[in-house]
Amino acid sequence: MIFDFNKDWLFCRQDGEPKTVTLPHDAMLEEPRQKNCHNGKDCGYFPGGKYSYEKHFAVPQEYPEQKVSILFEGVYQNAVVYLNGEPVAKHRYGYTEFTADITRKVRKGENFLRVTVDNSLEPNCRWYTGSGIYRPVHLMVKPKDGVRPVKIRTVSIAPAVVEVQTETEHAAVEIWDGAQCVAKGAPGVIEIPQAKLWDAEHSNLYTCVIKTENDEESVPFGIRTLAWSAKTGLCVNGKAVKLRGGCIHHDNGILGACGFADAEERRIRIMKKAGYNAVRCAHNPASRALLDACDRLGMYVMDEAFDGWYTPKTYHDYSRIFAENWQDDLTTMIAKDYSHPSVILYSIGNEVSETAFPQGVETADKLTRFVHALDDTRPVTAGINVLLNVYAQKGIGVYKESGPYKPEPLPPKQPEEKKKESGSTFFNMVTQNLGPLMFYMSKGKKGDAACRDVAEKLDVLGLNYAASRYEDDCKNYPNRLVVGSETIIGELPYNWAQVQKHTALIGDFAWAAIDYLGEAGIGQMIPQDTPGLPIAAGSGAIDLTGNITAESYFQQAVWSLRKAPYLGVRPVNWNGRKMTGSAWRMTNAVESWTWPGYEGQKATVEVYSDAEFVALYCNDKPVGKKRTKKFRAIFKLPYRPGTLKAVALDKSGNALGETTLQTAGQKTRLHLAPEKTTLRADGQSLCFIPITLTDAAGIWKPCANAKVHLEIEGPAALQALGSAATQTDETYLGSSHTTWLGRALAVIRAGTEPGKVRVTVTAEGYEPQYVDLTVE
Repeated sequence: MIFDFNKDWLFCRQDGEPKTVTLPHDAMLEEPRQKNCHNGKDCGYFPGGKYSYEKHFAVPQEYPEQKVSILFEGVYQNAVVYLNGEPVAKHRYGYTEFTADITRKVRKGENFLRVTVDNSLEPNCRWYTGSGIYRPVHLMVKPKDGVRPVKIRTVSIAPAVVEVQTETEHAAVEIWDGAQCVAKGAPGVIEIPQAKLWDAEHSNLYTCVIKTENDEESVPFGIRTLAWSAKTGLCVNGKAVKLRGGCIHHDNGILGACGFADAEERRIRIMKKAGYNAVRCAHNPASRALLDACDRLGMYVMDEAFDGWYTPKTYHDYSRIFAENWQDDLTTMIAKDYSHPSVILYSIGNEVSETAFPQGVETADKLTRFVHALDDTRPVTAGINVLLNVYAQKGIGVYKESGPYKPEPLPPKQPEEKKKESGSTFFNMVTQNLGPLMFYMSKGKKGDAACRDVAEKLDVLGLNYAASRYEDDCKNYPNRLVVGSETIIGELPYNWAQVQKHTALIGDFAWAAIDYLGEAGIGQMIPQDTPGLPIAAGSGAIDLTGNITAESYFQQAVWSLRKAPYLGVRPVNWNGRKMTGSAWRMTNAVESWTWPGYEGQKATVEVYSDAEFVALYCNDKPVGKKRTKKFRAIFKLPYRPGTLKAVALDKSGNALGETTLQTAGQKTRLHLAPEKTTLRADGQSLCFIPITLTDAAGIWKPCANAKVHLEIEGPAALQALGSAATQTDETYLGSSHTTWLGRALAVIRAGTEPGKVRVTVTAEGYEPQYVDLTVE
């Protein structure tokens, strides 16, 4: 039996007042942001801290005779678990789950659980981490001779045969397709008649039920095989697959690090809509909920274990515990992933410049062999930044310390203090300055020497920002399998052409699919005088609140997933203002032809299409016709309200598709679009409500902004309210927030009692709007 263990925790910050929370909970969002904290822009200027969570729970008399444990899906970080004052578990890595075995320690009647979390040693990561118990917790009670861990793999697909692996004795196995039992047997190999296979286009799932006399466990799974070689590429169920991939971090935007199942599913659902078929979990293991969503919706997954090994990237990072922890953390990740059909690649590291040296190559070999011993059904990769390796061999960009490491807080950071960048952060800085030149700097003999040895230790060589190597490597190393593990979206036309040309190049993972907190401002293209402290990266093709942006539509054009052209306009109201620039972003265009007060001013219009030509019309008058270059055509014209239309044309001038933007009417209103209206009374169910400033017909007005305020009546609460702005001094935890480009997002969290909920949104000068929800 598995019990929800997320309600009624008493949370306390160090020296703070306790309050009752329901998990998951991100304590970092509650910290005041500090410009001079050691986490700096990497963590969105949020500091860490020390925290405690306490819970009283009662158990029936029979529990002490059972096997009782508590599963923590994610605690950031350095967690210690106490039961009735006695330590029962410790876990240091903030991104892998762990179990506290309390068998023979839990007592009948009242028990007291306490979890301490220490995220005060900063900096310890290169992006927003969150703090505290940010993923769900489960109380698991099983007979001592109950069902033991179950693993399921596909043996073959014609006929469909799966292997159910468990050490449980005298167990019976049933395979269910929905409400129908389709096969029975004992643990071992089981044939499934007329099986429906799983892949990203057909996400068919079965349920394996393992029963003993006194226990039962259900495991969802899909029937699919993997094969890989340079001659065949990556094959799913015997068919070659090319990965249209995107990288994501673990946070859920304005929800912070909280790993709600509904939020994880929403991310994957939006990625599917945007055209992705693969996601790279950068740079730490995915949550259970995200993998469940990928299984259900059909999304291939590269699950990544570490951002680094034994060389630091930040002062207090994982490198300090890598030697003693990597085996346990890899084992935990693989045990979590094994039965998920969506997981098709394991990555053992990101931009591990250690691989430029013999010791690092040996480490790659050791980790790869270790993974193979646990799971030989999936290939192993690592994201190798070739240029970073070249620099490392020259002693450039390598983390350097004055004196031995001290596991204690750094002295207060002075306002004028500047650190010398190293590792991946050093690469980001160089890329920002050199831009397109980076494409060529991984090419040549030095680049080859910097990645050649580690390539031999991996099943698939992952290349970060090294697409210039594709042509030569596929020619010179005919047995090497390659994936673009991290690339820039603006370079996709070249990258995708290479993916289509070379069988051995299995796909492309763009940075980034979804915007994220931390690495603040690295990808933003906004006016330099925008107020507020940077909080988000700004490099997502999908913004922080889930809006699909121009860059995502550009990807769709390159992938030939749309016939209608994309039509976007760079914000006309930003004309004449000095802009920030980014190597990670190619445009800030938006889908709007509504720029009141800027009539007659120059508008820059971008059209994306895989057609030979595009034509542009304003108020039915031709603006021009252009040949697309790298799937894009750019027009400049005076802004005139009315209708803007783009038409995709073949080489003979025949129309293939068109897209129209209409100027909004004068009156502005608040428009609410709840993504669901019924929630579960479990304290976990979420309703996402996009808030948009529009005209009466619902046409978006990006020039209009307002401070919106939310009030909630009924058994639900406001979990977060925010916008996609990459700079702000506002919190996501308040009941008011200012829109960005006319948009904001509210996230409502259901309580544990059924009832009716009304969410009312107001803003000065606007008519109030409301939505009604049901919690059941």
